[in-house]
Amino acid sequence: MSSASSATGRKLVLSTLLETDHYESLIKELTCTRCNKYMKPPIYLCVDGHSICGPCFEKSYQCHICKKEFAQIRPMVLESLANKVLFPCTNSGCPKHATLPQLEKHTPHCQYRIINCFMARVYGECSWEGRAGEWMDHCFSDHKQRVTELPFITIKDKWDAKRTEPVLNYFLLKCYDKIFNVYQIYDKRGGRMMWTVLVNDDNAEKFYFEVDIFLPNIPCKRIVYRRPCKCEKDADFLEHTQNVYIPVENVFSMLDETEALNFTVRIGEVENLPLLETPTASESLILLNEEHREDP
Repeated sequence: MSSASSATGRKLVLSTLLETDHYESLIKELTCTRCNKYMKPPIYLCVDGHSICGPCFEKSYQCHICKKEFAQIRPMVLESLANKVLFPCTNSGCPKHATLPQLEKHTPHCQYRIINCFMARVYGECSWEGRAGEWMDHCFSDHKQRVTELPFITIKDKWDAKRTEPVLNYFLLKCYDKIFNVYQIYDKRGGRMMWTVLVNDDNAEKFYFEVDIFLPNIPCKRIVYRRPCKCEKDADFLEHTQNVYIPVENVFSMLDETEALNFTVRIGEVENLPLLETPTASESLILLNEEHREDP
């Protein structure tokens, strides 16, 4: 039997096992009866043998089932099982089974988790709620002006001094087999405008983004910045030094006659960028130095 068919056979056996009533009862035994969450070590018992998870134990002074005190011993066999069992994802419809440490990493990014449309948080005009994996289809259907399958998006944004929300704009670019989240943020206290791009890729730095601010009828006025993209898992992305920061006075100087800001955000792969040569002394400077040496 080939290794490929052997691996397929093991997956089939495992899949069948995970769907049995016996396995479901095992998962039930490893679920806290107070908070209904999976239990991971440390697990505690009352004197009658009822189990409870660590967080619930810290908030309890007696068993919530029999009202008796907690025992002084820990269920080592139960804790050993909790470290080895493959738990099902709690999001309805998700086929994922994993150990608790793996599941904790999976759940926040599960495509079956229920979310609200993020566009509503920025623009306040959408009541959509559904699975995370279906959100992009919703955006392409209901937010066509703010999503694209091209590696760039060009925006004409009317400046509104009355806006108080820090996130002025949010766009989605589906390219390079990834989803890029583009944020434009107004840091009023810091007196600057910020752009950043997040992508669901642990190697986000292999992509870059470029912010190109321009005046349509004045080609000599232009501001261009290029920075590396950042991973969605980066909790400190707003404080990252590699974001694009532009003083607001520079941004305001680029407003057109309708008081709108025109800009393009581009996504690219770093490996395709040309390497720049180390600059050498300019020819005019060399000639100037030679003239000084010739002076008596």
